[in-house]
Amino acid sequence: MNMKFSIKTFLVVLVLGISSCETPFDEVNIDPNNSPTAQESQILSSALGQIGYLVDGNLNPSSFLWAQYYTWGIGVSIGNQERYVSEPDDFDGYWARAYSDILIDLKFLRKSESLAYKGVSDLLTAYVYQGLVDHFGDVPFSEAVSGEIAEGGILTPKYDSGAAIYSELIKMVDAGLTDLAVAPDEIGDDDYVYHGDLTKWIKFGNSLKLRLLMRLSESAPNGEAVKSLISGGNFISSSQDVAEIPFTGVAGSQNPMYASFEWGVGDFYFASNASVNVLNDLNDPRITAFYSPASSGTFNGQIRGINQGTIDNEPFTSPASDYSGSSDQAYGASNSVILMSDWEVWFLRAEAAARYGTADNDDAAFANAISSNFNYLGVSGASAYTATLNYGGSLDNKLDKIAVQKWISMNGLQEDEGWIESRRFDRPSSRLFTNGIFQYPPLSVIANKAYPASWLFPASERSLNPNAPSQRTITDKIFWDN
Repeated sequence: MNMKFSIKTFLVVLVLGISSCETPFDEVNIDPNNSPTAQESQILSSALGQIGYLVDGNLNPSSFLWAQYYTWGIGVSIGNQERYVSEPDDFDGYWARAYSDILIDLKFLRKSESLAYKGVSDLLTAYVYQGLVDHFGDVPFSEAVSGEIAEGGILTPKYDSGAAIYSELIKMVDAGLTDLAVAPDEIGDDDYVYHGDLTKWIKFGNSLKLRLLMRLSESAPNGEAVKSLISGGNFISSSQDVAEIPFTGVAGSQNPMYASFEWGVGDFYFASNASVNVLNDLNDPRITAFYSPASSGTFNGQIRGINQGTIDNEPFTSPASDYSGSSDQAYGASNSVILMSDWEVWFLRAEAAARYGTADNDDAAFANAISSNFNYLGVSGASAYTATLNYGGSLDNKLDKIAVQKWISMNGLQEDEGWIESRRFDRPSSRLFTNGIFQYPPLSVIANKAYPASWLFPASERSLNPNAPSQRTITDKIFWDN
C-alpha cells in the first residue's frame, strides 16, 4: 500500500514538474548569463563600426585621387588608380562589407519591436544603399540579403534600377522618421554616433532625405518635395549635430584609413595641384588645414603640390619633405569618420533655395556652409573670405560657387562625397570640373580627356551571381549624372 502511494505520488510530482517548466531539456545547455543570440545593442554597435570602416576604409581612400585632392607622391611610381586603370576586384571588399556585414545587421534591427532601433536602422540602411547606387548604379535591393529559407533562400538576387532604389530609399527614410518621432529612448552608448539621442537621429534622417532629393536635381528635380521638406524639417545644422563615428587612436580603435595605410603599403599621397591651385587662387586660409607645408628645400614652410598623375616627372632624388602631404586633421589615428556634416547640409540647403526658392535664404545658407567648415577645421576668417567669392547673380553662377566650395570643404574629411558631388555639379551648362578644375593625368588610359564616373561591378559578384549585369566601363554614368 505504501509502495503504491509512493509510486503514484512520484508520478504526480514528475508530471507537475514537467508541466511547470517550459521545454526544460532545450534549456539544459543554455548559459543564463550568455545569450545565444546577439542583442540589439550589440548589432547596432557592430553595424556602426562596420559603416565607419566602409566610409574611411573603402570609400574615401578610393575616391580622394579621383576627386583630385591627392596624387601619387614621392616614394612610388604612378599607380593604376591614378591612370584610371580599374579592375573589378578593386571593389570586392566594399561590396562584401556593405552586403554581407552591414546590411545583414541592419535587416535584423529593422525587424525589431523597438521603434528606436527600427527607425535608426531604416535611416542607416538608406544611407548604405545610397552609397551603393552612387558608385555602381543598378544593384541588388528588393531581393538583397534574403538568403534565409523563410525569405525564399535567394542567393542570387536580381538587380534593381538605381532610380527605382532611390524612390524606395526616400520612403524608407520617411518610415524611419515616423518611427523615431514616437519612439521611446531605448538606445544608449551602443550608438556611437548620437548616444541614443533620437532628436539628432531625426535631424540626420531629414538631412539624408534632402541629400537623396538634391542628388536628383539634374535628372529628376522635385522642387515641391524639397520645399516641403525644408519648411517642416529639422536638420543637421551645427557641429553638435554632425554624424560621425569616433575612434580613440589606440590599437583596435584607429581611424580606418590611417590603420590601413600605416599597417599596409604606407601613405604615399601628396597634395594635388588641382586642389592647391584653386585654394591659392581664392586665397583660401583653409589650405594649411588640409595640407602640411613642405619642411625642406626651396618651398620649406609652403604648401607645395604635384600636378595630378605626374609623379614620374618629379626628380627621382627629391625627398618627400620637399612636398606637402595631408594635415593632421585630414589624416590621423584618432580622426572621426564623418557620415554627414553640417557644412554638407547647409550647402544642400543653399542649392535647394537657389534652385527651388525654398523657405531658406540661399545667400545665408551658403555663408553658413562655409563658416561651418571653417569652424570644424579651426580656421578663422570665414566671413571675410565668403565676401570675396562674389556669390549671387544667375543660377549657374550660384551653382558654380556652391560646387567649388562644397568640393573644397570635403577635402580630407568627406573625400568620397566630394567626388560624387563633383560629378553631379559637372553639368552640361558648366563643365566646371572636367574642363576647368581637374587636371587630366598624362598617363590616363581613358581617351578624349574623359574622367571616371562610376565603379566597376565587383569580380566576386559577377562570378557568383548570374543575375549580375554585363560589366560596364568606369566612364558609364550613374542615372542621376548628366
